[in-house]
Amino acid sequence: MTGSLRRAWTARAGLLVAMIVVGQVVLTLLDFGPRLLGWALLMTTVAALVWLLLDANETRPADWIDSRPPLVRPDAGEESSYSRILESHLDAREPGPALRDRLVALARTRDPALSDPELSDLARQPARRLSPDEIDHYLRRIEAIREGRRRDS
Repeated sequence: MTGSLRRAWTARAGLLVAMIVVGQVVLTLLDFGPRLLGWALLMTTVAALVWLLLDANETRPADWIDSRPPLVRPDAGEESSYSRILESHLDAREPGPALRDRLVALARTRDPALSDPELSDLARQPARRLSPDEIDHYLRRIEAIREGRRRDS
């Protein structure tokens, strides 16, 4: 410990001992009959909590820099549109081409030539029901196209 830190803790320990002794004497004179060990433990706990709060109050706030890019949320209307298309596709007796067309359009924004064989095959297929696993698979492929372009840049 450094000298100033040692002095601070010595002063705190002296203050704690003084509080225990004075409190014991006062409580004995008032005929409360305190037990020395219980009183010492109580005062030590209270002093430790007070010192913890005082020490924590003197610290500077952490100043780290968040290196993540800012989160860009889609427009709420666009998000609800995607939800409606997905829910209507999964709930419909005979699903239409809306979900397939939306997936293909999203893929074309990432890769206008649609060079991914699975996505180009999806674009040529007639409208059919896609399972949640298939939808997830196609979305992962679309994201892989975006990640590939980001690495190439």
